[in-house]
Amino acid sequence: MRDAGHRGRMAADPKSQPFVRAVAYSLRGAVYAFHTEKNLKRDVWLFTCLAIAEWCLRPNLWQAAITVFVSMCVFAAEMFNTAIELAVDVASGWTQHPVAGMAKDVASGAVTFVAFGALAIAAWLVASNWPVHFWLWSRHNLGAVALVTVWLAAVWAVRLWPYRADVEIKRPRKEGGTT
Repeated sequence: MRDAGHRGRMAADPKSQPFVRAVAYSLRGAVYAFHTEKNLKRDVWLFTCLAIAEWCLRPNLWQAAITVFVSMCVFAAEMFNTAIELAVDVASGWTQHPVAGMAKDVASGAVTFVAFGALAIAAWLVASNWPVHFWLWSRHNLGAVALVTVWLAAVWAVRLWPYRADVEIKRPRKEGGTT
């Protein structure tokens, strides 16, 4: 098991540029979160459902851009929540503490607020395109289809990217259940 602060071979490579290294570390964290967090796995499937709905309904480009942006905000909120939970678990020594629990609940509440905002945007999308017309096999709003397809491919690429556990994170099991 490597030390969590050690960055492995990337830090030792003098040819790596700081920006490239930063992107590599960011992707490493995203891949970790997408592989280990149930909520992010669920969100990938929900985003896939949204993409299918947008392929059928064909909203205009700015509506598709807004829904993609809000979806990425949900992913980001889930990843912030994961980071906060890991930091709180380490800081509390992996023990249950009322303040640690409240910090995790607040982070989870932030995700809930962003998710409700995303649902409101989805309702707005359906309402603004009422009555609903299905454009699945037409050339209607192909720019929006391309945007959604590219982002769906990017999300699935991160989700399916092989994850190598450089750092083993073992959360203790709670009595009567699993974490």
